Amino acid sequence: MFKNLDLDNDATIKSFQSFKNFTFTNNDSGSGVFAIKARSGSKFNYVSSSDATITITTGSVSTNYFGLPTYTMLHNLFYSKHGREYVNTGSMNRNLHNSASVISVARELYGEKIKPGSIELSATVGGQTFDIRDDGEGNLYDNNHSASFSTFKTNNFLSGSLTTAATRGSGSEVGNIFYEQGLLVMTDTGSYKDVGFGTSYRLDYKATQTHYQYEYRVRVKPFEFNTTTNISITPDRSGSITMAEGVVSMSNYFGPGDQPTGQGTGSYATFYNAASEALGFVTESNFKPFVTDIGLYSENNELLAHGKLAKPIKLSDDIETSFIVRFDV
Repeated sequence: MFKNLDLDNDATIKSFQSFKNFTFTNNDSGSGVFAIKARSGSKFNYVSSSDATITITTGSVSTNYFGLPTYTMLHNLFYSKHGREYVNTGSMNRNLHNSASVISVARELYGEKIKPGSIELSATVGGQTFDIRDDGEGNLYDNNHSASFSTFKTNNFLSGSLTTAATRGSGSEVGNIFYEQGLLVMTDTGSYKDVGFGTSYRLDYKATQTHYQYEYRVRVKPFEFNTTTNISITPDRSGSITMAEGVVSMSNYFGPGDQPTGQGTGSYATFYNAASEALGFVTESNFKPFVTDIGLYSENNELLAHGKLAKPIKLSDDIETSFIVRFDV
């Protein structure tokens, strides 16, 4: 028995995000998280053998990353606009100098994007350990200089309006995080430019994935669905399903072979006819069907979702009965 749903009034779709914690260190070889160098220079008569090269090995595959192409990629994608560097774009301060250190996170390790505000990068360079965080808006800063970073950001990253080196951003705002690309770029020209290439580093962050919750309200009016397809109501349990001869894969519709042999195996008949009558108790006034399962079907009668009730629910002849089918994708 089928019934069309009122999709305008009885169907809702809501989205929500889930987050998963990840941790990687410089010892996680082949993990998909690695550090590479970027450097500026002339692209005229470029010779790769003369470039700074980082070799990353994943499994049996080794890949070379060259400094100048990496720098050019970063500059063109994130740090230039019509051939000019752009700084103070909204709440993100973008300023790429002549070199940078990049920590790249593989797409399958952060889902749709790295969750803003979740970056915690501990890196040791030259015997000094940095605690680098992100501000949720694309800026990386040294947490040990969080106060100066806050001042620097409050003043729209305008170093000329401030006095000390710390409040001008040196030692506080050290780079950028591009959440949807999984790239941490250390643009500071001081010790931070070697983050990822010091003694060690540990990166903690959260991956983001959007899910969708579908909710359908199935309404049953009084006296609707007042019969059952349960095989137990038919004489000799002959069933209420008609299957024409030639239907492929009878096993999709019926249980294990209904014509068992002496060896304990079975087969299927070539066709099935629905019973033409029901047992007498079905016609009694106190007979009421119970709902045990609800299926949602496409326009082509394809089963898309199946819900099983915790306990059978008796339908009412007096009021409308509503069932809520909810699932996440």
